Amino acid sequence: MKNSFRNLTYATAAFPVVFLLTGCGGNSTPNRPPVCGVDINGYAIACVVNPPIAPLATPVTSLATFPVAQAMSTIATTSYNFALNSQDSYGNIFSIRYSSVPGAVAPYGSVAANTATITQTTKLNGATIQNVTATTYFTLPPYQFLGSNSNYWGGAQVVTSWQAPPVTGTVGEQFSSFTATLYHDSTNSIVDGTVIETITLNADTASTALLCQHDSVQVTQQGYYDNIYQGTTSTCYRIDTSGNVLGMQMTVPVYGPTMLFY
Repeated sequence: MKNSFRNLTYATAAFPVVFLLTGCGGNSTPNRPPVCGVDINGYAIACVVNPPIAPLATPVTSLATFPVAQAMSTIATTSYNFALNSQDSYGNIFSIRYSSVPGAVAPYGSVAANTATITQTTKLNGATIQNVTATTYFTLPPYQFLGSNSNYWGGAQVVTSWQAPPVTGTVGEQFSSFTATLYHDSTNSIVDGTVIETITLNADTASTALLCQHDSVQVTQQGYYDNIYQGTTSTCYRIDTSGNVLGMQMTVPVYGPTMLFY
């Protein structure tokens, strides 16, 4: 699902919600962090020094087979709450609190859909700079993402094409997921852009993999006015061979270049 990064920040599939953290102006805006590399999509990653958590271990390519479809259903239907952190070379500490809570069945168009509420709170040096809430809609079984509605302009997402996830997969594989239209609001009358999502299984440890949802967003002029981020963001879930969700990583834009939160 479009992960939520509007231009301060935040876009999806399980729930893509992406906003972009853009400069807010005034003395409160930190220095633009220098670039120290690129992520898997070729986007710049800001320098990270003395991270608030231990550095990431070198990824290990697992030889195991992972239950992709089951993991995506688990991501959509179970409660979780993860704290992610990153730090730029100027000492600014960024944190993301990302949580999901299953909800009641609700109408979505002509469908009685399962729901979940996603909350993403972003902080800079302990002060909240963005708080995003979205309701995702999907059907079961099998899992199929239908769309989402969020608390910001451009946050209404309607899936127009869906590719069912494979039952299983191995590290290194890539799968098509969905195409969706972004709308200005839940009336779905003004188009803000489109989202194309792909899924990859990335190396993590000998017994886990990162199931990554990569959301590529193209915005219209209205989407530009609504401050929707144009580009690619990634939300990765650490899964085991039983399809359990053990953690998260996110690659999202922060004041220009993207940063890895973990």
